[in-house]
Amino acid sequence: MRTIVIGAGPAGLAAARSLAGRGEEVVVLEAQPYVGGRTRSDRERLLHGQPADLGGSFIDLGQDELLRTCAELGVALTPQLALLRADPDGRFSAASSLRNTTVVDGRRLPDADRDQVADEVRAALDACPPDPSELVPAWAARAGLSPLARRLFRALTGFNPVHDDSQIQMSMVEPPHVGKVCWMMADGTDAMARAMSEGLDVRLRHVVRAVRRTGREITVETDRGDFPARDVIVAVPVTPTLRIGFAPVLPAWKTEALLATPMAQGGKVIGQYADGAELFEKVGTGIMSDGPISLVWARPVGPEDSVVLLGLAADRGDGFLRGEESALAALDVIVSAVLGRPARRLAGIVKDWSLEPFAGGVVSSLLGDFPRLPSLLAQSVGPVHFAGEHTADMWATGMDGALRSGKRAADQVLSRRSTAAIAAHAKSPG
Repeated sequence: MRTIVIGAGPAGLAAARSLAGRGEEVVVLEAQPYVGGRTRSDRERLLHGQPADLGGSFIDLGQDELLRTCAELGVALTPQLALLRADPDGRFSAASSLRNTTVVDGRRLPDADRDQVADEVRAALDACPPDPSELVPAWAARAGLSPLARRLFRALTGFNPVHDDSQIQMSMVEPPHVGKVCWMMADGTDAMARAMSEGLDVRLRHVVRAVRRTGREITVETDRGDFPARDVIVAVPVTPTLRIGFAPVLPAWKTEALLATPMAQGGKVIGQYADGAELFEKVGTGIMSDGPISLVWARPVGPEDSVVLLGLAADRGDGFLRGEESALAALDVIVSAVLGRPARRLAGIVKDWSLEPFAGGVVSSLLGDFPRLPSLLAQSVGPVHFAGEHTADMWATGMDGALRSGKRAADQVLSRRSTAAIAAHAKSPG
């Protein structure tokens, strides 16, 4: 029996691989001319063929499905790194990220001043424990943080790009969920997706317009033809899912769950710089900034002493990510402040995921409604199943969660088939 998987990101590819491995006929339809979805890496615009991870970057300790998949497919990882430093007592808190190299108003904050801010925030977290649902700026005000500490603490919300810090609850930053021990894929994040797609029937540039059910049959309509199936797995982000025409219409609870899951807005500002070894050392665990680029980290030093630095930028409706040269200039300011002299940028890329029609943003924003939303988003509607980082019950909004969701959707397909077969056998004469 044939299953159509819509979307060739990690979730869709994981679902397809799982089904194909159990003898199922699977076709994967992808709207873009490449696999990987929001794990895309650009290999053309930086010198020496260095990869620029435009979307997902990190594998965190505990993301066992992601680590297992990379090991199984032979996807090489970078040396172990970290994105934050522990507090003096060895614990990790929302203050830990504030112990990174810090740039304020385009100037590097002296380490003593930086540590003083971090200590102030840590003391406030202990003395004034936040409610998980409390908004970040509301807690900063209630805790009585100093102006500088409040400013830098609110900048932490840019580590997972959003419209504005007033939308982010304290559960998203305290305690920190990721960054203590992590890795990147040595040849760019989409190395995994490219390896996963090997041997699968993936049809690129197929934009799905509608999914129609008639009796036991389903027809998936695209701009380039129709595809019959017995089951469909929708493995695309929230925004493009809402644009697909379903007949019959999805039940209200499913649509309402999708509408309650906004996409975080923003993207990356990526620069390739000379003096790579020196910059790699000075960047350390990462750079945090109070400007439009909130967090900067480094890939390993590349050819001819070059290094690729990646910066996260939230889309706050100010058009920052729309101006490539001005956005790269903002990254230059941060890098120069850390280097102690004007940085020599060799190449650069700005990626605004808010403009991607088949993404709709960087990552899903489940905010405080967890685990209710993922459980609703993951539920099948008859032979129509759903996968993606927003449907994961573990490592939701990450690559690991996407892989897990794809396998779960594949299991749902096979379970439905098994149930139908048992029912048919029970009805048969004799």
